[in-house]
Amino acid sequence: MRDGALAAFFVALSFSISLSQVLLAALVVMLPAWSVARGAGRAGGAGIGRSLWVELEALRRHPLTRPFLVFSALTLLSALLSGDAAGSLWVARDLLRIATFYVVLASIRDASHAERAWTGFLIGVTVMAVYGLGQVYLCGQQPTPLPDALVAHVCPHRSRASGPFSIYMTFGGVLLLGALFFVAYLAHVAWRRVWWMVPAGAVTVAALAVTFSRNAWLGFAAGTLGLVGTARRGRRAVLVVVVAAVLAAAFSADGVMARVRSIANPEDATIRDRVAMWRSGLAMIADHPLLGVGPGQVRVWYPHYRRPEAVRASTGHLHNSPIQIAAERGLPALGVWIWLWVLFFHEGARVLGRIGGERVTERALVAASLWGVGGFLVAGLFEHNFGDGEVVMPVYALMAIPWIVARALPPAPPPAA
Repeated sequence: MRDGALAAFFVALSFSISLSQVLLAALVVMLPAWSVARGAGRAGGAGIGRSLWVELEALRRHPLTRPFLVFSALTLLSALLSGDAAGSLWVARDLLRIATFYVVLASIRDASHAERAWTGFLIGVTVMAVYGLGQVYLCGQQPTPLPDALVAHVCPHRSRASGPFSIYMTFGGVLLLGALFFVAYLAHVAWRRVWWMVPAGAVTVAALAVTFSRNAWLGFAAGTLGLVGTARRGRRAVLVVVVAAVLAAAFSADGVMARVRSIANPEDATIRDRVAMWRSGLAMIADHPLLGVGPGQVRVWYPHYRRPEAVRASTGHLHNSPIQIAAERGLPALGVWIWLWVLFFHEGARVLGRIGGERVTERALVAASLWGVGGFLVAGLFEHNFGDGEVVMPVYALMAIPWIVARALPPAPPPAA
C-alpha cells in the first residue's frame, strides 16, 4: 500500500497539487506503521521501538533539519506578529509541504527505487506537455474546434500553455524540473537504455517554450549549462548539439522569439513592472527588516509602497523569491533560507564527487537533483516560485536524492589532518 501511494504521489506531482497533498498526508500517516513493520521484520518484534526511534533520530540529525526548523520558526513568529495573525498563519501552512522532503527520504530505499519513482513523475510531465501543446494548437484557432462547454476549461489562456494548472507560470515551473531531469539522464546514461527520454524530453522542452514563462526559460538555460559541465566527457558535445537543436525548433515561432527578445528589453511593460515591484519590496524590507510584514501580507501593504512607474495597482507577490521572503518574513529568515540552499549544494556536491564513473544512474539522479534545484532558484529570481506549491513540492522531493543515493556509497574518507 505504501509503495503504491508513493508511486501515485510522484505521478500526481506532475499535474495536481490537491491529489499530491492528499497522498503526502497518507504517506505521513503510513510511515510510523511501515517503520514498525520493518523493525519487526529485522528483529522478530524486539527491534520495533528501536527501529522507529533510530529512523526518527536520523531525520532529526539530518543536515537540513536545522535550517528547515529555524526558517519555520521565523515564519511562524512573523505570522503571529503581522497584525493579521489568522491570515498569515493560514498562508504559513505552506510550511507543511516540507514534509515532502522527509517522506521521500524515509520512503525511497535506494537509487533504483528513486529511478522508478521519478520515472512516474517524468511520464506524467510528458503527458501534461502533450496536453499543453494541444491547448496552444486548439485554443489558438479562430474559431476554436472545441465545444463551447470545454473552451473555458481547456483554454484558460488562449495563446499560452497552462496544462492542468490555472496559470502558465506554474506549468512552466513543473516542466522546467521535468526537462532538466531528462537532460541529466541524457548527459549520463546510455541512450539505448532511456531511449524514450529523447522524444519525451523534446516534447517537454517544446511545451516549456509555449508557456512563454521567461523565468522558467532562464532556469532551464542555467540548469542545462550546469549539466553540460558535469556530464560524461563523451556526452558534452552531443548534449550541447541535441539541446541546441531542440531549443531551435521550440523557439522557431515568431511569438516565442519576440518573448525571448523582451527579456533584455527594459521598455517591456512586464519587465518595468517587475523592477518596480522589486523596488517596492526593498522599501518594505527597509521598514520591516527583522520579521517583515508577515506571510501573505504583501498584497495588503503593496499599495502603500507601490512605485509610480508600476503597471499593476496591486500584487500578491513581488516576482522574486529572495525579495519576497525578506519582505514577508524578514532578513534573518532570508539568511536562513540561503543557508538551507548552501548546505544542500555543499552536501549534494560531496555526494556527486563520491560517485564513481561506472555508477551512471546514481550520477544522473544526483545531477538532476543539483541542477533541477539550481534551475528552480534561478527562475525564482524573476518569479516567486518558492510560494508555488505545485512547483516547490517536487523540488523538496528532488532535494532528498543525494542522501538516498549516498546510502549505497562507500563511506567518505575522514578529512585530512
